[in-house]
Amino acid sequence: MTVASIFERAFRSIYGKPCWCVRPGYGSFLTMEFGAPRLKIREPIVASKGSSAKVRKALARRNVVPHGDWHLWIYCCDWQLFSKGKRIANSSRRVSMRRAADVLNGQKLIRFSISPRKILCTFEFDLGAILTTRPFDRKSEQWLLYGPRHRVLVLRADGRYKYDSSHAPENIGRWKPIQTRAS
Repeated sequence: MTVASIFERAFRSIYGKPCWCVRPGYGSFLTMEFGAPRLKIREPIVASKGSSAKVRKALARRNVVPHGDWHLWIYCCDWQLFSKGKRIANSSRRVSMRRAADVLNGQKLIRFSISPRKILCTFEFDLGAILTTRPFDRKSEQWLLYGPRHRVLVLRADGRYKYDSSHAPENIGRWKPIQTRAS
């Protein structure tokens, strides 16, 4: 059994590109951009009548966010960051997550690998950082890689993936096993 080739094809597109705008998010989320920057602009929206004051205020503002050609979203998983063989950050503490973002910002992704049995992913960077991800449950999406043609590669904790339009509803699309029979 071998790992599906889509993983190598998708990540090969960002090898050698520095990641930028690395940010911790909600929970264990960590996002990073690769490639040419562009602005994503959401115009103000009128909230529905039942919305809270906080929601109405947020939607009434224009939201401008820089994005790269590729957007990697480390999602619902346990992750750790190593530098020079030493663990320097993880997904369980906010201060640690900010440290990870600072260390990763500007580093170039040079290698991605996946261990199918444990669904352990390893992202290696040119200045020595190594980011590992592993599931913390049996069903969540571990990470998502958004590409330039509105495509997204999603890895799930159960060892299945989907490569589909980023505009498709979440429940649409076929989940495939990450391991394939050798040809």
